Amino acid sequence: MIRLSLKELKDIIKVEVLNPSCDEHTPSCGISIDSRTIQKENIFFALKGENFDGHDFVKDALDKEAAGVVIEKDKVEKLKHLAKGDAFFVAVENTRFALGQVARWYARKFDLKTVAITGTNGKTTTKDMVAGVLAEKYSVLKSPRSYNNLVGIPLTLFQLTPKTEALVVELGTTDLGQIGLLTELTSPDVGIITNIGPAHLESMKTIERIARAKFELVEGLKKDSIAILNIDDPIISEKMKKEKIKALTFGMKNKADYFARKISFSDKGWVSFSIDDLSIKLRLLGEHNVYNALAAFAAGERLGLEKSVIKRALENYHPSEFRMELVEIGGIRVINDSYNANPVSVKKALETLKGMRCQGRKIVLLGDMLELGEKSEHFHEEIGKLVPQADVDFLLTVGRLSEAVARSAKDSNMNSTRVLSFSEKEDASAYLKKNLLDGDLLLVKGSRRMELDKVVEALKNKKS
Repeated sequence: MIRLSLKELKDIIKVEVLNPSCDEHTPSCGISIDSRTIQKENIFFALKGENFDGHDFVKDALDKEAAGVVIEKDKVEKLKHLAKGDAFFVAVENTRFALGQVARWYARKFDLKTVAITGTNGKTTTKDMVAGVLAEKYSVLKSPRSYNNLVGIPLTLFQLTPKTEALVVELGTTDLGQIGLLTELTSPDVGIITNIGPAHLESMKTIERIARAKFELVEGLKKDSIAILNIDDPIISEKMKKEKIKALTFGMKNKADYFARKISFSDKGWVSFSIDDLSIKLRLLGEHNVYNALAAFAAGERLGLEKSVIKRALENYHPSEFRMELVEIGGIRVINDSYNANPVSVKKALETLKGMRCQGRKIVLLGDMLELGEKSEHFHEEIGKLVPQADVDFLLTVGRLSEAVARSAKDSNMNSTRVLSFSEKEDASAYLKKNLLDGDLLLVKGSRRMELDKVVEALKNKKS
């Protein structure tokens, strides 16, 4: 756990001390951004979010005996009356930036093998695979589920201990510059880009800007670090050629350093592939997961693991909750991919469903794909065109945006009696509970805020 005195904080970042009588040398014990869970002697960073402002809870943090408080300078007049007692009280230009700089300072105290992963799809699965591979040889810390931004990454770094030998993080972004800053904080030895596609277009606006943002990881790597890139992704491939980027590559279509052959599927839908003289059987659905496994294979070998050990780790890997998770509920099989959705990931999920064997009917429940900006309706219509091609028997949609999926599927000659739209997930749950039959295969996919995982949970409860 990080121990930090005011004197050290002043060396890391420029601060304005509001209670100069406090002891500069007394160490704190830990960092907190939440006054509800703050512990005695933590430093409280007052962060501003979309729906909250940590400055409103500074007094609560002090009441719980915080060792220090970090606020933004525009809040000094409002809060300076609290700057008294033993706790240090400082102001900075930006508390989020200050949190990152403290995390960077702390992380540099450790000798780590660090892998950073970004991309439109597959970040978390690849992160978990890489962590599983490296855990065969090292003591590994990986970033938790959604800790992939300018707050989550620092909080992950604060979990480092002297026992940690390897760090695996995923880097997310909603704008240019963020991945570059996260790369600076984590100082990766290996940087992986899984793919580039449409996501967060409300803020990113164009695919070109998304590509620029993702490649901030490559641009920020140290001289002795290595990029590992998906050569089958057309945007990545073109950028590599145009800018003469040197990297290790992985793929299953174009020539690559890590090339997958003999792609096959088991009766359950698990995907297998061969690389060099090894056959690897994943407990994962979908050909797209071969890409994630190849990236993990390359990272593992780069960081000193034997091929046979990497194979064992990949074959022991189980999918994260809500990510192409195959759930058996009585005689029904459910592909629970409800963690998130964008046009590329929905297309891949439909391709996976099409390739799976099924004794009954194939049913798709799709929720809105959010944060796609002004072209949102177009992207939903494009998904609707793909549904009939996936040999789907019934299409259910939830949400206003997904009505475009239903309309487009009908226009693409899907039987209109087999397309139903619901405004609420509870209505979709009720329909499925009543109409699913043994042998059916159901795909559930939507953006996280649609909460379609609750539909799967409702089905489990009905069968239990």
